[in-house]
Amino acid sequence: MKRMQNTGWATSSALLARGRWVLAAAAAGLLLAACNTDRLLNVNAVDRVDATLFDNPAQATLMVNSAVADFECAYASYALVEGLIADEFADAQLGAASWPYDRRDANTQPGGDYGFEPCTGSQRLGLYLPLSTSRFDADQAVTKLTAWTDAQVGPNRVKLLATAALYAGFSYAALGMSMCEAAFDLQPQVNQQAIFALAENRFTAAITEGGNAGQTAIVNAAYVGRARVRLFMNKLPEAAADAALVPAGFEFDATYDGNNSRRYNRVYSATGQFGLYTVEASSRDLRTEGVADPRAAVMAYPNVRPADAVSAIYAPAKYSAYGSSIRLASYDEAQLIAAEALGGSQAVNIVNALRDAVSLPHYTGATDAASIKQLIIDERQRALFAEGYRNYDIQRFNLPLVPAPGTAYPIKGGTYGNTTCLPLPDLERFNNPNVT
Repeated sequence: MKRMQNTGWATSSALLARGRWVLAAAAAGLLLAACNTDRLLNVNAVDRVDATLFDNPAQATLMVNSAVADFECAYASYALVEGLIADEFADAQLGAASWPYDRRDANTQPGGDYGFEPCTGSQRLGLYLPLSTSRFDADQAVTKLTAWTDAQVGPNRVKLLATAALYAGFSYAALGMSMCEAAFDLQPQVNQQAIFALAENRFTAAITEGGNAGQTAIVNAAYVGRARVRLFMNKLPEAAADAALVPAGFEFDATYDGNNSRRYNRVYSATGQFGLYTVEASSRDLRTEGVADPRAAVMAYPNVRPADAVSAIYAPAKYSAYGSSIRLASYDEAQLIAAEALGGSQAVNIVNALRDAVSLPHYTGATDAASIKQLIIDERQRALFAEGYRNYDIQRFNLPLVPAPGTAYPIKGGTYGNTTCLPLPDLERFNNPNVT
C-alpha cells in the first residue's frame, strides 16, 4: 500500500524532520559540488507519493487508504508504548531510549522518543508524531471529500468520507488517552477533554456518512468509538446509548502482515520476535475469580534471546505473529462501557454475560458503587489486555502506581516516576508558534 508523503503537513511536529532532511541534502550538495551529481538526489521513493497527488479527486481512494495505513502503523506503536507505561509490558533491552516508558518518567523528558520517532521502530518507539500524522491525513481526507462531488470522485465518495472520519476519530481518541495535551494544525494546545470532544465530532460524522453509504461496520465501529470518548467525557447516558447499538460479536480491527516491516504488529515483533520487551511479570497470570483469564493469556518464548540477556520473554497470546490484528472497536468494549455507565446490578449482568462467552465464573460480590468500580477496573484490564487502554484507566481511576514513584528502577538505574500521560513534546513546542 502506498503511503502519502506529507510534504504539505500543517502538523508542526513534521517541520523539524523536514528541516533535518533539507540540512542533510544541503551538506551533501556542498561535498559533491565538484562532481556531476545533479541527478543523485532526484529519486522517487517507491513507497511514497507527493502530497499534491491528493489534490486530484481521482486519487481519493489512495488518499484514504494512506490515512488508514498511517493509523494502523501508529496504533501498533501506541499500544506498545501505553502498555509499557501501564506495566502490561516491561523493557528487556540495554538501549536506554525506551527506559523512560517502563520507568514511568517519560513525563519529565519532553524531548524523548515519543515526540519525534516514527511508528516503524522496535527499540525506539514513537507515539505523538505517528498519531499526529494519521490524524492529519484523515482530517485532510475528510475536508477534501466533503468539498468534492460524487461526479468527481465516483460512487464510493461517501464511503471514503465515512472511513476517513472514523480513522480521524480513532486518532484523536488515542491521542487523548496518551497525551496530557496535544496541538493540531498550528493551533494552541488543548487538553484531553478537548481532544475527546474532537474525536466525538469525527465519530458522529462517521456514523452519519457511514449510514448514508450503507456501511454497517463503519457505523458500528464509530458507535463504539463515540461511546468510548463519551464515557471519558462523563457523558454516561449518551455513552450507554451508543454502546447499546453495537451488535453482539462485532469486532473492527487494525490489520497487519509480515511482508513489510511497516506493516508488522509492533507488539509481537518487539516481544516474541526480537526480545526487546516482555509482558510484565505482574501481568503474566491475570485471573478472574481465581481462574486464569484466557482474554489476558500470554505465551512464553524460551527460544527468543532477550536483548538484555536476562529477561524471560513473554508476549500476549492474542498477538502470535507479525500479521496478528489489534482490535480497535468491539462488542466487548461496548458492553464494558455500558456496564460502567449503568452501574449496579446491570453492570454485574453485563460482566457475567461477557464471562459466559469465555467460560469464566460469575461475579457474586457486592454491588455498592465502590465494588462495581473495582469490578469494571479488573474486567477492563483483562478483557482489553494489551490493546492500549490500561494506561488511561490508571489515570482516570487514579489507580496506585506499582512500584510506587521513587522506587529504584532495577538494574538499569534511576527511579520509577509518575507518568500517566505524556506532555506536549518539545518538537511541537519549538515549531508551533501558537503553543503557549
